[in-house]
Amino acid sequence: MKSASELDAADALAPFRNLFVHATEESDLIYLDGNSLGRQPSAVGEVLERVVHGEWATRLIRGWNEGWLDISGSVGDLIGALINAQPGEVTLAENTSVCLYKVATAALKTQSDRTKLVTDSENFPSDIQILKSACSSAGHNHRLEVVDTSSGDDPMGQLVAALDDSTALVSLSHVSYKSGWRWNLGEVNELAETCGALVLWDFSHSVGAIPIDVATERVGLAVGCTYKYLNGGPGAPAFIYVSTDHPQLVNPVAGWFGSAAPFSFDPASPPATGIERFLTGTPHVVSAALVEPGVQMLLDAGIGRVYEKSVALSERFIELSDQQLANFGFEVRSPRNSHQRGSHVALFHPYAQAVGLALINEQSVIPDFRPPDLLRFGFAPLYTSFADVDTTVHRIVDVVESGGIDRWRDENPLVP
Repeated sequence: MKSASELDAADALAPFRNLFVHATEESDLIYLDGNSLGRQPSAVGEVLERVVHGEWATRLIRGWNEGWLDISGSVGDLIGALINAQPGEVTLAENTSVCLYKVATAALKTQSDRTKLVTDSENFPSDIQILKSACSSAGHNHRLEVVDTSSGDDPMGQLVAALDDSTALVSLSHVSYKSGWRWNLGEVNELAETCGALVLWDFSHSVGAIPIDVATERVGLAVGCTYKYLNGGPGAPAFIYVSTDHPQLVNPVAGWFGSAAPFSFDPASPPATGIERFLTGTPHVVSAALVEPGVQMLLDAGIGRVYEKSVALSERFIELSDQQLANFGFEVRSPRNSHQRGSHVALFHPYAQAVGLALINEQSVIPDFRPPDLLRFGFAPLYTSFADVDTTVHRIVDVVESGGIDRWRDENPLVP
């Protein structure tokens, strides 16, 4: 195994690390939670200054005619370039849950002769809740079937068994939020097409870290958040992707910004014909503008190089975990095959939460905890170094050997 210093010296993406904000008072901090909230790009400060102190402060309402009206689509097109969508197929909208509800409900309403929506038990809990709501709203006795893939033995086989000629829609997270399991986009889309179902993907845990080619892999519908690997900031607006192959889908939450002529102030205005029809209310101008720097950096870096480093980082972490952490009760619970894994690795430990809290509070390492017994370590290739990986494993050993589990076992923070 090469040393971390050798790998970092040869890393073509290393210069991007300096394009993010690093707090000087936490110079030894290792941040491995970019799969939950990405670091702040340095350029965000310049964007904030321009939009808030320049445009809002001085141009006031004139800003709408000077770029604000276009911001959902222009940033959407940048994300579209990242996933190989056509211009005009991606827009920023509300949060991921609302975006998922809109597209799922729209898809179900086009399938009145089919009543089943299929997802899996490893999907994000909020997604499952939203999909239940979509079934209720769509009518036609739609029902949600949650396939139990928790064992991880044969998710594709279990999915195949659930699909039949009553299936209207399949909705999955491309990468599982807990284990990091990754579905094969092309295989699932082909499978669904065979039985006549639509597929709606949640790219929240993959976009910006994993190559996605919606054209080649025949992805028709997707949503995703922008505050993880896209580094758009807390609560940043999510995005909706609807292929031009699906003009029949109608936004179930119609509003003036989704209409053909919003400033006619005509409640009878028909919906817009493009992706704009999935807008509802006023765009989130400030937070939408802050999404652009992170996406542009990924485009500059090249998603192929980003993914190559993601695999190298996560495989190094897995190998070191096997070598140095297994004897302390840790077990890798993410797929070992990189083609089946996202950019985070889940470690099992019976006292995972205590270990995580000790790392955060005593060792300046920030992962996150998912109940009941998993720690997630997210590797964001633009700012995570190979030295970060090695040092993290060493600090985990220090936590266990120094009694950190006993010191933090009874703590239970609101946000794990």
